[in-house]
Amino acid sequence: MEYFKSGLKTVLGSQDPEQQPSGAETVERLVERVQSSTLLDDRRDACRALKALSRKYRIEVGAQGMDALRFILETDKQDCEIIGYTLDTLSNIMSPTLFDEEEDSDRQEDLRHIGEQFTEMFLKKPENVTLILSFLEEYDFKVRWPALKLLRVLLSNRLKDIQDIILVSPMGVSKLMDLLGDSREVIRNEALLLLIQLTKSNANIQKIVAFENAFDRLFDVIIEEGCADGGIVVEDCFLLMLNLLKNNSSNQNFFKEGLLNVFTIN
Repeated sequence: MEYFKSGLKTVLGSQDPEQQPSGAETVERLVERVQSSTLLDDRRDACRALKALSRKYRIEVGAQGMDALRFILETDKQDCEIIGYTLDTLSNIMSPTLFDEEEDSDRQEDLRHIGEQFTEMFLKKPENVTLILSFLEEYDFKVRWPALKLLRVLLSNRLKDIQDIILVSPMGVSKLMDLLGDSREVIRNEALLLLIQLTKSNANIQKIVAFENAFDRLFDVIIEEGCADGGIVVEDCFLLMLNLLKNNSSNQNFFKEGLLNVFTIN
């Protein structure tokens, strides 16, 4: 906590103890710093502070900072640290669940649907989702991990809208499928959960995922995890397969042809 307070002093300057700024005022100053500072270090410090405040002051950060955060994703995309802070902040303000910091708030009723409302604002520009997808190509954990988490938040709040955007996004599904080959289990497992969400009740996405070699990739994961001894990850693989096959005759035929080829080769 002392480190955080020290960081805020660095970003905001020294404050008169008698005139400590409110949460809303602090957020306003940080957003202004993000928008106006010409120094990357200053913008990075401000984004770090906004991330720290985005759970307790979610409404303030979302209402005042959404455009500034989007600006950072465009202008500072070469800096993995600031992009990671920004993606985490967006995940927090659009989260469909209340944080511990919000449990005692007298605005709980306002907060109950605020994540969905901020998601609606974010999706007014569909290219925002395409931008988030582009960060999956960055191998650095500080970027790929929060980008995945943010996509899951968006899917939780606006499933059909995100499905439609990903369908028309160049290589959108391919970028997600490639994550199943990530050597870091936490990334691979999060990608599995995301694909389970993404393939719900959407035959077109189900077909694309299947033709991206999904069944072979999933069986590879199942074998890596020890088959029947693999636990929850193996279960997730089968849940994704179920999504791809249920009521989808095209994928069922594709799956059967793949099995026939395996038996023929062997």
